[in-house]
Amino acid sequence: MHDKQHVIKELNKFLRGRYMGVHQYEQLIQHAQNPLLKEKLQQFQEHAKLGAQKVAKRIEQLGGTPTDDVGVMGKIQIWLKSIKGYPEQTDEILHDALVGENKYGIHLSHEMVAGELDEESTKLIDSLLEEDQKRVDQIRQWIQSHTILEAR
Repeated sequence: MHDKQHVIKELNKFLRGRYMGVHQYEQLIQHAQNPLLKEKLQQFQEHAKLGAQKVAKRIEQLGGTPTDDVGVMGKIQIWLKSIKGYPEQTDEILHDALVGENKYGIHLSHEMVAGELDEESTKLIDSLLEEDQKRVDQIRQWIQSHTILEAR
């Protein structure tokens, strides 16, 4: 049996990561010139927001208070990214989205909460990470086929 407070803490760490994803998509959307790419990024951002809402709801079900921001580390990453700048070209935006989803969204999130959650929370996180993997696969397909490059 997992301690509820520990599970809440781990879910809040995961939730901060989701907020980072929402923020990253916001920046990529602002810099995307291709209308189709912008639309797809908006859909991805909406999925990230819905995932964050599900995690927040689970935290509340456990009697906790969900975090409402990216946390200190997230703020530092946002600041560093703002100094470095955001990509403007479609291929660079796709690469940024791929790295964000794959490295940070899936792998680090999975490592962060692996074995730390109760069964119901684990199912929720696994389902969100499966959705993330589908987005990664879709982005990889776009990069390989360049279909996103065709404006409507």
